[in-house]
Amino acid sequence: MIVRIRFRRGTNVARRSARTSRAALVLSTFGTLAAISCATFGIWRLGQDLGWAGDFVFSSGLLSHWQVWLTAAGALQYGSWRLARFGRSVQARQMGKATASGAAEHIQAAVNS
Repeated sequence: MIVRIRFRRGTNVARRSARTSRAALVLSTFGTLAAISCATFGIWRLGQDLGWAGDFVFSSGLLSHWQVWLTAAGALQYGSWRLARFGRSVQARQMGKATASGAAEHIQAAVNS
């Protein structure tokens, strides 16, 4: 005896994945812009230490060191790279599923006719 339990259809996961991938790509873009800003501050501070640039915005404290700014720029850029990679992989999987489902429908239509 075989008992089959059927559940009603749940939420559409592909739609959520599409939103997630778009959000990851947008955050990746903003993260890259933030990394460029941090790198600019780091180079400005390094230039001030070498006597090539004018006064830096932060004269004392943690944010007055060029190492902090360049480390933050590197961390932000790495995070942006990972987010972009995630967003592109989700989109590629969705394109593969769409292509596979389209091919399956085409084959099913050919079999039925």
